[in-house]
Amino acid sequence: MKHHIAIYILFAATLAAEAVPVRIVKPNFGTVVAADGQGNQYPASDTPYDIPEGTRLTFIQTPKSECSVFAEWQCVGGEMSGDRLEVGSVPLTIYARFQIVQYTIEAQVFPADAGRARVRCGVGDIFLDVAGSVNCGSTLQLIVSEDETTGFKFEQWDDGVTDRVRLVPADGDRVYVAHFSNPQQTTGLKSIPNGAAAKKYIEDGALRIRRTGQVYNAQGLLLTIENTDNKKQNNK
Repeated sequence: MKHHIAIYILFAATLAAEAVPVRIVKPNFGTVVAADGQGNQYPASDTPYDIPEGTRLTFIQTPKSECSVFAEWQCVGGEMSGDRLEVGSVPLTIYARFQIVQYTIEAQVFPADAGRARVRCGVGDIFLDVAGSVNCGSTLQLIVSEDETTGFKFEQWDDGVTDRVRLVPADGDRVYVAHFSNPQQTTGLKSIPNGAAAKKYIEDGALRIRRTGQVYNAQGLLLTIENTDNKKQNNK
């Protein structure tokens, strides 16, 4: 009996010696959990796990939101094959690297040099001019200003918003266009013939005005004359 107890103690000591510390670091922009072949799971933790040498682990990563994406695995003390790892004889530390999605947001003016449009990024009431890409989820401030020397007046953004200062989310690459007109020009909006009420719309990112079957740009320049007879025929 004593002989069997001695063998059991020796066997247990051998198993304890083969346990290897494995630390799975908590990522900032996602979650990570490892699983072995027996279905045991090891979520990322500040405390290392004692996992037997030779255990095969599969790592599963999940981004925190649509604003983060998985970049790569990093393993200190061993090598990973894709999202898999076999525990060796030395301690391991596993990192899941995530990246914040970034977008390019621009503000342009039409016609060019008619005024100025800026993109600013900030928190609360503090905004700074954007230089380069911005992080997904950021709050952006669009500002349009007129230049008195040009005579052009701001009308609206390309999405129909008429506010000179507005807040927009950084949820994708985007170009905002501020449309201006110059009522002082003889070819300006005042030159559009009187008649039925003018209808404004956006076409290919540019402001258009339709009145009495004629289409003008934002400066009142006649672009096309619609053939109403053809329209009626096409509608039959």
